[in-house]
Amino acid sequence: MRMRRIFRLPIGTVLTACALGLGPTSPAATSSEAFNRPADVAAIGAIEQKLVTLDTMKDLIQYYSPDAIVYDVYAPGVYRGRKQIYDGFEAQFAQGAGFTGEIKDMNILAHGNFACAATHQRFDYKMKDGSSGTLILRQLDAYKRINGRWLIIQQHISAPMDPKTGMGLLNASMPVRGPLKWASNSFSGTAATPAQARQEVRHWLEVGGISPDLDTLMTYYGPTDDVLVYNNTFPPGEFRGMKEIREGFAPVMNFTHPKIRILDFAVDTDGVFAVQIDTQDLTITPKGGTEQSFSLRQSDCMRRVDGKWYSVFEALSVPVDAKTGKAVTAAHSSPQH
Repeated sequence: MRMRRIFRLPIGTVLTACALGLGPTSPAATSSEAFNRPADVAAIGAIEQKLVTLDTMKDLIQYYSPDAIVYDVYAPGVYRGRKQIYDGFEAQFAQGAGFTGEIKDMNILAHGNFACAATHQRFDYKMKDGSSGTLILRQLDAYKRINGRWLIIQQHISAPMDPKTGMGLLNASMPVRGPLKWASNSFSGTAATPAQARQEVRHWLEVGGISPDLDTLMTYYGPTDDVLVYNNTFPPGEFRGMKEIREGFAPVMNFTHPKIRILDFAVDTDGVFAVQIDTQDLTITPKGGTEQSFSLRQSDCMRRVDGKWYSVFEALSVPVDAKTGKAVTAAHSSPQH
């Protein structure tokens, strides 16, 4: 049924993907009036509530854009377009005898015709085979206003993993922390053209994915303290604010010779707000260790402030094998510089 960077593998590997914006900006300026308009926040919140309570794909599919991309919690779990999304989730619904869902925590960021919702959710379910249980998931949804309607264009559903056992933790409860306190200057400066912005975000991902040290890595988050990361391991499963992100990433920034290969990549942007989703193969050499490769899924909601891109919401994960419960970390190919 549809229940739905640090990246620390059981062997202690780590890497995150973020990077620097570049190039000239257009004269178009951002507007504080476009940031978190109450009507936009309310509309996104209402959709999020429907996503955890509606129990048929006939009702749910209307909230996805025709070319939406979904990363589901279960492997392989990549759905592109409404048909794959419908079929993938309908197959999960078919196994269920019912569920109740609720949003435990939610943060919404909206600006102009783009928005993102970061939630963690609880589902209590019963299956047709008589079993029952609880799922606790994190979800990052990216929205775009299309023909006057907010539709999901990217969705990343995940659970953290246990770094010691390599098991996916599908019922690891995270604390409820409430809404972020948004900075008054969360959006500022000028916008790029959409074409330029897409190039900048690709560069942001490729270069930041091989950040050589913690100080460099931290320049890709923020720049204000209203930031959130759903990290790959538990505890804690979530970092909030620049201090927590720094402290969370610090213990594992102990590698050399990072390499990255972007396998999947999609981005949409208006030049000041961008959303991207990707799959990566990463290779690093832990200090004093041997070269190790692994795969990682990442999605980001980003703002362009004074000519540079920063991650505001980020989700990092690997999918879970539904039969074994193990996190699927194997690299798909040989990463390159």
